Amino acid sequence: MTLLPLGLRLLLQEVRRSPGRILLLSAAVAIGSASIFLSLVFRQTIQQGLENSLNRLGADILILPKTVTHNLTAALLTGEPGSPALDPQMEPLLRALPGIETIAPQLSFAVESDEGHGETELVAFDPRNDITILPWVRERLDRPFRTGDVIVGARRPEPVGSAISFRGHSLVVWGKLGLSGVGPMERSIFGSFDTFTRKVAGHSILKDPPQPSALLLRLRPGAEAGAVRFALASQPSIQVITGSGLSIQVRQAIRTILAGSLVATLTGLAMAGLLTLGVYAGVVLERKSELGLLLAMGLSRTGLSLWLAAEAALCAMIGALLGILVGAVGLAIFARSFGYLLISRGIDFVAPTLSSLLLPAAVSLLLCSVVAGLGALVPAWRLAGRELYQLIRDNRE
Repeated sequence: MTLLPLGLRLLLQEVRRSPGRILLLSAAVAIGSASIFLSLVFRQTIQQGLENSLNRLGADILILPKTVTHNLTAALLTGEPGSPALDPQMEPLLRALPGIETIAPQLSFAVESDEGHGETELVAFDPRNDITILPWVRERLDRPFRTGDVIVGARRPEPVGSAISFRGHSLVVWGKLGLSGVGPMERSIFGSFDTFTRKVAGHSILKDPPQPSALLLRLRPGAEAGAVRFALASQPSIQVITGSGLSIQVRQAIRTILAGSLVATLTGLAMAGLLTLGVYAGVVLERKSELGLLLAMGLSRTGLSLWLAAEAALCAMIGALLGILVGAVGLAIFARSFGYLLISRGIDFVAPTLSSLLLPAAVSLLLCSVVAGLGALVPAWRLAGRELYQLIRDNRE
């Protein structure tokens, strides 16, 4: 029971006795912490921006009913207005095919507005699997998209935050799309299947159980659209529309590069961890005489090891906090320089929010503290098992 108070007293005495060493060690850890923090944030931010820009190119493959005459550019984003429903067994069939990464169902239908302005094209989609609508959002409310919200096309007059009524349902305009040059997308109103099927006073906007009228597919890297087309050739009720082969190859190549960047990020994290581990292991080895005296005074092997590990973890935590502050400054500079360059090139860049920075900061603090503690614990445990006379004598010869 006395080990913890004794260890704390020794830790505080060491901080007062050698503040310069503590600061230098903390500064060394700050470099590793800043690199960990910035690596995680930069990769996440750039990946989100590029993925969003790639998704605006449209789906890789579109499944429509056989009787529909389609416009290729519009269809790969929103299907075709007024299309009949697909066979309910089509989606399970597609999920069984190899090479398909995402299936985004959509249902286009027309409804008269309560204001009597004629029919309006509505599109029901699944926000969890969407690949073509949410990436085009340019204005939005500062909260997540939820049931009861809709997104309006760029040519629609409704402002963000206003309300639209259909069949007694009041829907909130959560977002507005940017100009895409695709007519159906700019005139339609988009909402989730849950929004259009929920009942208010016993009525819903979609009266029948909804079946998708279009399925938009995203292929996995390395998969080919021709293989999917061949696998579906025996289905007479559908037509398979594929996008440009070049755009599919470019998208897959960029996504492969982004996935490969994870290896570079992990390598950077490992290097920062090895730097911290080596620094604290070297510090312990330089304090053999001090460790021998403490053992001779009655401090146990376990108590000595835990004390050194706690000291190293405290120094690393101070350094990690300093590194996160330095990283935050670097992130602000990055957003105002390289981020502006990305936006000027038409690549989405959204500065990370405070909540999105909490996880990288926590990972940086935890990794630095744990690695520094292990860097001191392992050599301390080994040294504490040696003869006391040898430990005391090593640094005095």
